[in-house]
Amino acid sequence: MKRIIFILTFFVCSFPMLAQDLDQYKYVIVPEEFEFSKEKNQFQLNALTKFLFEKYGFETLMKNEEKPADLQENYCLGLNAKVKDNSGLFVTKLVVQLEDCRGNIVYETQEGRSREKDYKTAHHEALRNAFSDIEELNYSFNPGEVSAAAPSSDKQPQAAEKAEVAQSEPETRAPEATEDVETPATAPTEQAEPAEVVVENPMIDNESAKELEFEKDGTSYFLEKSDSGYSFFQENSEEPFAVLAKSGGENSFLYKSLTRQGVAYFGEDGNLVVEYLNEENKSVKLVYKASASQ
Repeated sequence: MKRIIFILTFFVCSFPMLAQDLDQYKYVIVPEEFEFSKEKNQFQLNALTKFLFEKYGFETLMKNEEKPADLQENYCLGLNAKVKDNSGLFVTKLVVQLEDCRGNIVYETQEGRSREKDYKTAHHEALRNAFSDIEELNYSFNPGEVSAAAPSSDKQPQAAEKAEVAQSEPETRAPEATEDVETPATAPTEQAEPAEVVVENPMIDNESAKELEFEKDGTSYFLEKSDSGYSFFQENSEEPFAVLAKSGGENSFLYKSLTRQGVAYFGEDGNLVVEYLNEENKSVKLVYKASASQ
């Protein structure tokens, strides 16, 4: 009898945090780069992570974004999003984790898997599959439970945590600056890559470009630059039908229209690529070809 009770207790304690426990957290914070990535927002995976958390009801921020006042006051209102790569030789495997302000993993999904050969396609499919667990949580923020996560008697640890966060931000910037300086000296071949991107895709870094023209299925479209990203227009239209908001890297955007939400980015050939989930929860990719006149 004791053995049965022990086994049941073990399995109950092994289950990930339930949905009602996650409801006490208000924010999910997504990093610009995951630990297994080789660059910021590799495969647009960080932008996709932010999009999927927002799709399933979470208020989501990129780590480099300005934090809301209540999150600055109580960092324990937020959870840090992490993606763990368990990939093998033929199968891409990703696990989504949520870490609280004390560094504890409070939720972990099952492995999302993909056998696609293309790296980007495989990572996107595996991540979406992992998020099926998060979809089933039916998350909804419950402010009545916030005090349980961060009691007022714990002010000093919170202050220390906020101080650590404040100190960590400049420390993370310093290595980036160092890498920028070292790159030309230590890896001359990498210096040519940004130059190629600028030539092939001038809309990414060209601050003087106000409008960018595209074509799809015989219809002309154009992007108009704004402070937050771009407004997307169809020809002869005075109002944009979608917006592209900056997200993470310079070539990564959140795509929002009246009927669709997804991610967008510029391909190396200058084309605008939009990816979103349709009503059947299947991935759809739209490619708007850059105008030859640009």
